[in-house]
Amino acid sequence: MPVSITKIELNSYTKLPSFLKMNGNIFQQLKKSSCIKYKAIGSWNLKTWYTMSVWNNDEDINQFYRNGIHLEAMKSAKNFSSNISSIRIEEKEYIEWKLAKELLKKK
Repeated sequence: MPVSITKIELNSYTKLPSFLKMNGNIFQQLKKSSCIKYKAIGSWNLKTWYTMSVWNNDEDINQFYRNGIHLEAMKSAKNFSSNISSIRIEEKEYIEWKLAKELLKKK
């Protein structure tokens, strides 16, 4: 199963409220999608955020990314962050956040 892992570093704290609102809307879209499960975590200073989602196949994940709120978020991402990284790995389940962060660093 594909697992998508993303890291977003906000440009400034002034971006946090609009980022959280956008992220909430993306979670609503995820609930209606074919995503198996998803989770997110913020850093202690709330400037760096990580998301992880588990999918049945690449087609489902691509359909999600290319539509709805997520597509709009990708178009406006440069307004929030100049440092976004994402990877996909094949796993049957979530992986630990520590490992996810290490994989993103190696990317």
